[in-house]
Amino acid sequence: MKNTENIHTKTVEVTLEYIKKPLKFNESNVLQINIKYPDVKILSSGGDFVKAEKKINIFYDAIIKSFTEYCEKRLYKNAAAEFMAKKADETEVFKPFGAVMTFDVTYNKQDLLCVYLDINIYSGKGRGNIARKSQIWKTDKGELLSPEHFIKFNYHVKQKICGYICEIMEKKARNGEEYYIKSDMQSVYRYFNMNNFYMSENGYSFFFPQNTIASPESGILSFEIPEKVIKE
Repeated sequence: MKNTENIHTKTVEVTLEYIKKPLKFNESNVLQINIKYPDVKILSSGGDFVKAEKKINIFYDAIIKSFTEYCEKRLYKNAAAEFMAKKADETEVFKPFGAVMTFDVTYNKQDLLCVYLDINIYSGKGRGNIARKSQIWKTDKGELLSPEHFIKFNYHVKQKICGYICEIMEKKARNGEEYYIKSDMQSVYRYFNMNNFYMSENGYSFFFPQNTIASPESGILSFEIPEKVIKE
């Protein structure tokens, strides 16, 4: 089943495509695959823009293909094995596996498009494992840009960013927000990675993987840093 959702901008139109695919074993649902991915259309005309549009969409098509193949082969095999084991045991109830991939557009201006994707795999035990990757495109050329294109990273810049994040965490902890009470602020410096970065409307955002600076229940934590904090 496929649905669409349009996000209109001046230079780029992004259509979010939805794929929902249940997989069965012995007539029982053992794995649900849900995917939301972007289809990019560059509104400017010309050969270079056509090439750029094609390059961006091929990139995401490859990600979707790889993710789907993983789910349909390896994850499905594990789900079917778990289903048979629970059925034989008769004392435990099988919980269907889940595989979710979502994409979100965080910035779309001035020939720059920033997207991040989250992958959540649930294998029937505890909470799912979440991973995030981001991409920043120069849409007129179809080129991927690194964080260093926007920020000149060095020791002092890292200290500014991490210090600002710790201030945010301390404020949230004082307000009684559970995830931040359990957080380890020293881990901010340890797990900071400049590549865990995406552009946002009011600055730059940095994110930390699940179970690094707070409890696993927090998932992925993101912090928006105003551009003036980094450049002052």
